Amino acid sequence: MKKRRLKFKTKVIICIVVAAIITIIAVFFNNATAVILSVGSARLRALNTQAVTQAAAEAFGDTSYEDIVAITYDDNGDVAAITAKSSRINAIARNTAYLTQTILGDLSSGGIEIPVGAFTGIEALAGYGATVNVKIIPVASAECSFVSRFTHAGINQTIHSIYIEVVTQITIVLAARAESVLASAEVLVCESIINGEVPQIYLQGGLLGSGSLVP
Repeated sequence: MKKRRLKFKTKVIICIVVAAIITIIAVFFNNATAVILSVGSARLRALNTQAVTQAAAEAFGDTSYEDIVAITYDDNGDVAAITAKSSRINAIARNTAYLTQTILGDLSSGGIEIPVGAFTGIEALAGYGATVNVKIIPVASAECSFVSRFTHAGINQTIHSIYIEVVTQITIVLAARAESVLASAEVLVCESIINGEVPQIYLQGGLLGSGSLVP
């Protein structure tokens, strides 16, 4: 009878120890996964910025400010209208999106390198140790939009800066989990000094979608 009780207690202890070990491993794995995804996301956003910068440079080529924006003046020399050349802008946006996907796919095709320290699940150690290659799926989509900013440059002078913003979606694939990462980057593509008073409708509402006024 005592032997049976002893065996039963031994089995209970073993079960508790196994459960504790499994719990510790699960917690460690979850923490490590979170840190790996955090490090991986930062690396991907850096690659995205590189891809967008290169894509925008190729898509715009020798395109000038006058190729995408037309300015009409009144008899007093003030700005009567600022018009975006939509067909040219849409073509550049499509080309930039395509090139971003292609370039980012090339940059990330071999995976991303993550330090071994990240696998400890400890943030402070995430940047240390040899690197391990983690597989990612090339960008699934890229969306482009234009941002217009006006900056006062003196009496009756305004700098009009046009940026292209690209938002991309990439997927990091780990052994037991996949994470989708949204990354965005903004690149200045052209700018020009506008002589004459610019109507408030452009300064406040911007052009090409969103805009802002910088004193």
